Amino acid sequence: MKIYTKTGDKGTTGNLLGERISKDSTFINLQGDIDELNSSLGYLNALLKINSTFKYTDKKELMDFIVHIENALYNMGVEISLGFSEIKIKSCHVTELEEMIDIIYSKTPPQKHFILYSGSEEATYCQVCRSIARRCERVFVKYLNEINAETYPESYMYINRLSDYLFAVSRFINYSLNEDETIMKPWI
Repeated sequence: MKIYTKTGDKGTTGNLLGERISKDSTFINLQGDIDELNSSLGYLNALLKINSTFKYTDKKELMDFIVHIENALYNMGVEISLGFSEIKIKSCHVTELEEMIDIIYSKTPPQKHFILYSGSEEATYCQVCRSIARRCERVFVKYLNEINAETYPESYMYINRLSDYLFAVSRFINYSLNEDETIMKPWI
């Protein structure tokens, strides 16, 4: 089987329903942003594997959960490509992410200031992933508005929580690696 099909040579691609869609559509932008986030999470895991020296059990749990998120994002793309006719992301997945945020926050000191996105390479890249998740969220809203969705699916809620999770993880990584947070200084 060849990886190229030539079916997209006229600027369209197909969804799982067999429909042809312009590659500049909001649908494709959303799928592309989800794909970018997914590959970025894979790179974050590679950074954690190579560089991070914090407690092994915390590191393994974190890396395993990132793989779990990557699977969720893949399934989210399928759900969207099927026009939400088959729901993959459910409220239990959103709750699971919220619980992981709470666990991560319980392992870090309280945040008392706005912080800049700095510190270790892994924590800083985690913030890059967070910003990609925020872009996914914005494009998701645009897409849902374009298709006149009556309600927002749990997959949208998942993306919303995912950016919060990644913020928490970034702080946790810096804390675990004894990296100081850089406090934002307001300009006068």
